[in-house]
Parts: sequence; C-alpha cells; structure tokens
Amino acid sequence: MVFGAERIMFSVDWPYAANEPGGVLLATAPVSPADLERIAHGNAERLLGIDR
Repeated sequence: MVFGAERIMFSVDWPYAANEPGGVLLATAPVSPADLERIAHGNAERLLGIDR
C-alpha cells in the first residue's frame, strides 16, 4: 500500500531457495488480478523494455 503495485517486482532466489513457496505466495496474495500481473511480470517487462 505504501509503494504501489507498479513499483514491486517478484523474484525468487533460485537455486538457493525453492520456487514452490514463491508460487504459493503469488497464488494467495491478496491483490487484484491487475496488480498481480504487474508484480509477477509486467513491471519487469516494462523496466527491462521487454515486448510481449
């Protein structure tokens, strides 16, 4: 709520940590579908200039 979903990027520290807890976090996060899309990949694509 402080920073806004447009300023958050999700990542995991693989191979040092398992990916499964990260998947559970994304699946259960109390955020809107639009914010989840931003956090999961949209913000990284925008920051890195990746066209989808």
